[in-house]
Amino acid sequence: MVDRPYPVETAWLRQVENSFGGYQLVPISVTGERGIVCRMQIDPDGISYRIKHPFEKSYLIKEALKPLLDQPPKPSFLMHWDSAKKLWRSQIQHPNELPIEIRSLLEKTGYGCMAVEADIGVVHVCHASDVDITGFKDTQVASHWQLIKMPTAPLIRLELVIVDNPVNPFRFESFLNVAEEDQTKILAELANQESLYIAFYGDDLSYRFTKTIHHDFQQWQLLDELTEEARCYWESIPQEERDFDRARMTFIRNY
Repeated sequence: MVDRPYPVETAWLRQVENSFGGYQLVPISVTGERGIVCRMQIDPDGISYRIKHPFEKSYLIKEALKPLLDQPPKPSFLMHWDSAKKLWRSQIQHPNELPIEIRSLLEKTGYGCMAVEADIGVVHVCHASDVDITGFKDTQVASHWQLIKMPTAPLIRLELVIVDNPVNPFRFESFLNVAEEDQTKILAELANQESLYIAFYGDDLSYRFTKTIHHDFQQWQLLDELTEEARCYWESIPQEERDFDRARMTFIRNY
């Protein structure tokens, strides 16, 4: 809401426009007060403060907003709950800035690579030292999909080889789990994605640049086949023995 309880400052709207290239205001009350069409990412610490308000028009509102899932608006705001003032506060989520949950995870795990959903499709976020990233700028990148059948889970692995040193190239790897709904969705997107986007983030987890490499039909087909084979293998493992995290850590330690 931008018109009440107090009109927002025009300087703030200019900041939104400068950050995202534009915004859209629409009436969202019976008296015509306007709101900004945006995405709101809830801070993990604020999730417990969400309240459901079921009423007769909830379904209609949900259906009306569905198109925004297919074509998300450009402005994005990070929402957090102010316990002292009992209200939600927002801050601009700048383009290419990592969401808090992903940033927190990389801060714990250190350098590495993970697949995340973004506006342009699935992006592989690669965290490395500033010194290493400097050497990635004008180098070629090769990709390779692989299914690894560990005793406790199948691992769908993507290896990204950055040829910064022909003798000893830099390698990133990411692992996807067919037993997790969000990762299954990522696999389905990747199996129809014409490019692989590799976004590099430095020591302080600030964005550096993105490389784009071709991802053709043969790779789509291979990924579909690996995903189906991984599902079958997962189902063949006794339920009490299934453990994706254990499988991933065992592979990383041994290989």
